[in-house]
Amino acid sequence: MNWEDARYFLTVARAGQLGKAAEQLGISVMTLSRHLNQLQRRVGATLLTRHSKGMQLTDEGSRLVDYLERAEAEIEASGSIFERKGMSVSGTVRVAAPEGFALKVLTPQLGRLFDWHPDVVVEIVPQTPGFSLSRREADIAVMVGRPEESRLQFESLGTYGLGLYASDEYCQRYGVPSSIDALGEHRLIGYVEDLLFSARLNLARTVWNDWQSNLAIYSPIGQVEAVRSGLGIGVLHEFLLKDLPPLVAVLPELRLSREFFLVFHPTTERIPRIQAVLELLRGLRGSLC
Repeated sequence: MNWEDARYFLTVARAGQLGKAAEQLGISVMTLSRHLNQLQRRVGATLLTRHSKGMQLTDEGSRLVDYLERAEAEIEASGSIFERKGMSVSGTVRVAAPEGFALKVLTPQLGRLFDWHPDVVVEIVPQTPGFSLSRREADIAVMVGRPEESRLQFESLGTYGLGLYASDEYCQRYGVPSSIDALGEHRLIGYVEDLLFSARLNLARTVWNDWQSNLAIYSPIGQVEAVRSGLGIGVLHEFLLKDLPPLVAVLPELRLSREFFLVFHPTTERIPRIQAVLELLRGLRGSLC
């Protein structure tokens, strides 16, 4: 198989659109289409079909992607054969992670990674609605809950707690709700719902299905600051409250717990730069407590 054709096919499979894939490859759409047609003639099967939003893999195309990704990973991993023992690895690793984990848990530990491997570049990106690790929108992801994409490998990074909190100033001015239904009489702080990566991240509605936010903030760190400022009651990640002045726990019996999972492509785990970041992330287990 012509590896150039195979590489172009993988790019289209991940991008989902010819135009986007051609831009990533630095070639024209016409050139890319020609390579795809050559590959499909060579294998004697239709690998991609057009649909309203772009290109979709056929069953044969999905099977070929699995083979080619393993080949791609082996090619990248083979570079480690020529590295001297202890030699620094290099390259870019993109990590998709929730903001709270990225800023409060991962970022403070990146200095160790850069000390070990100064030529590694880390890109930290958000998980926006429609994000897919299978389409290679990132190399590694940290997700709340198990991934829904079956082709991915995952392992637990640990659980963390959440609870309803308010500032002492807010409680003195407006009182503390004595029941869940009494929340309707208070100012509430929550997420901008249409910006959530997944509906299961809408923690406020998990606590109370009738939750209506008076202040909606896309950022969990922003919600902590809003609660600390006395603007209302919010469902806060407790690991974000470390080293901050204490807040008032509201209805503590409604405390929640969630689990972070480390998610990655099984075909890329042996690539040295990705392996280095995975080792750092695995070392963060227990840091949420």
